[in-house]
Amino acid sequence: MENAIKRHLSQEELKGIVDQAFGGRKELVSAQELTDGWFNSAYTLTLDDGMKTVLKVAPVFAGMMGYERGLMRTEVEVLRLLKGAGGIPVPEVYYYRAGDNGNEWFLMEYVEGIPYNKVKQQLPDGDRWQIEEELGRLSRKINDIHGEKFGYYALEERQGDSWPNVFADMVAGLLDDARDRQVTLPASDEDILSLVAERRASLEEVTVPSLVHWDLWDGNVFVDGAGVTALIDCERALWGDPLMEYNFRSSAGEMAAFRKGYRKANFTEAEKERIELYDLYLALILYIECSYRGYADPNYIRWTEESLKQCWAGVTANRKVE
Repeated sequence: MENAIKRHLSQEELKGIVDQAFGGRKELVSAQELTDGWFNSAYTLTLDDGMKTVLKVAPVFAGMMGYERGLMRTEVEVLRLLKGAGGIPVPEVYYYRAGDNGNEWFLMEYVEGIPYNKVKQQLPDGDRWQIEEELGRLSRKINDIHGEKFGYYALEERQGDSWPNVFADMVAGLLDDARDRQVTLPASDEDILSLVAERRASLEEVTVPSLVHWDLWDGNVFVDGAGVTALIDCERALWGDPLMEYNFRSSAGEMAAFRKGYRKANFTEAEKERIELYDLYLALILYIECSYRGYADPNYIRWTEESLKQCWAGVTANRKVE
């Protein structure tokens, strides 16, 4: 999606990247910009030996929210972590150039397949079930990787031993972002943080920091026929509660096949409380980031605003306030 933070590279810049990554052993033949992404710039590069690779370039920092620092390093390290775990289809990282303010990029394996969101409605029900059940199994494998602290992968200074404390801090960070850009929310900061505090007991049930992809919506799942060929875009990975995964969001729908593959048939009342909190967390991000990205589509901005209002109304409908 077009926005104010994406970089658009010239042919000379792309040639320079190929030369740096491959030490002059390969040359760029053609490049195609991939416009579906919402954050990084991305290109499919075809090289003179027939090889295809995908380039991702970090955006300018001015358009990032607080939790988005270190996202490209996160993606590179998590891709390598998942590749090393085995049995999780992710692209191989060929070269990573660390940097800042748009000078950070990496090259990765070109993966076969089509984003699931582009073919989902045309697939037979049986194929969709098989894909979503496999996605459940793969998500469980990711979540079975455990860390030492809770929090966003790259924000080590804000990680901690207590999930309730770390999650409350994550929410507070979003409220800081909203205040910095004078974004009006459906409730005060105090009221939102009070809601999180009221559900501390349910958050305290999470005692093991699990690796959470967090962004496995249909567009980040590549498929071929009835199989998953690759999972991409893990830059927002964190150590937290597996119920933060996208396919546990209320907006994802029932996802019965996913839950079957994940081996999660039902939710306890405490888990339902956490799911509502994570729904709210995502709704806050989607709305607040509009002012950071400079999105031009008024329909999308209006949708994020209404979604946040509806989410807040739903999560507070049966709230017990003393």
